[in-house]
Amino acid sequence: MSKDTDLLKINQELREAIRARDEFLAVAAHELRSPMHALMLQVASAIALARRDGSEDLLHRLERVRVVLDRYVKRATLLLDVSRINAGSMDLRFEELDIAEVLREVVEAYAIEATLHRIEIQLTAPDGLRGRWDRISIEQIIGNLVSNAIKYGDGKPVRICLEMEGARVRLEVKDEGIGISAEDQARIFGRFEQVVTGQHRTGFGVGLWLARALIEAHRGSISVRSAPGQGTVFTVWLPLDATSAPVSGV
Repeated sequence: MSKDTDLLKINQELREAIRARDEFLAVAAHELRSPMHALMLQVASAIALARRDGSEDLLHRLERVRVVLDRYVKRATLLLDVSRINAGSMDLRFEELDIAEVLREVVEAYAIEATLHRIEIQLTAPDGLRGRWDRISIEQIIGNLVSNAIKYGDGKPVRICLEMEGARVRLEVKDEGIGISAEDQARIFGRFEQVVTGQHRTGFGVGLWLARALIEAHRGSISVRSAPGQGTVFTVWLPLDATSAPVSGV
């Protein structure tokens, strides 16, 4: 058997192994996520009852359980999204959305996590900023950036600003935390990359990679400005109509 034939065989085996891995990730993510949604509905119902009965201690405990479950579901969803992107099968469903409303809903979902990290989220967004995007993707993009700012914000305020500029919207997420070195900025959008500075950081290291992939699927772009000890600013540009606009530049 020739050397070229050997290489072709090895390459084919690698492709099959990667495909099998991605299929496993997709199935595993689905199986992990589905029962958690049912449990979260039960927790939400219990929270509503605790609020009605005025049981502050029980409400606080249930809210913490909800945060943990929500984080678990997000990680399972992240695995599913990664497997779909690897397989080239992202299913984006564009619809008319008020992106400011989606932003407020996502920020509200992270309110408890921000409180646990002693972080104040300051949000500036206009009313009725409408365009055509995939809602799940927009939620994932915003959620990843907000979660990242909370995680690395060092207990200082996180500022989020949304505004329209021409035929695009600009989303800015700014923290005053540990910052990112120029060397690390060159790799943070890669898969399985994490910036670890003096503390143990959890997660898969795919949040920013996934955010960029979803942004580019919307014909948008993302940039970062940062320096060690001086916080970080992520800026996202999205066309108002992601289905027809040309690729955006920063």
